[in-house]
Amino acid sequence: MERDTMWDGYKVHLQHQLTGAAVHLARIDAHITQTPRARTRTSHFAALRPADLILDGAK
Repeated sequence: MERDTMWDGYKVHLQHQLTGAAVHLARIDAHITQTPRARTRTSHFAALRPADLILDGAK
């Protein structure tokens, strides 16, 4: 039973490594093809800023 558990740990580790590699490849592809990045949501705290600071940029 102990060896099976150890093998499961290796499989999980391998899956994490392959997932990370896939994410990196997707980012490299987006960089090469100059795909624009998606805008992230505005947090509730950032939404409280006055409009003039948003237009001029935070300084």
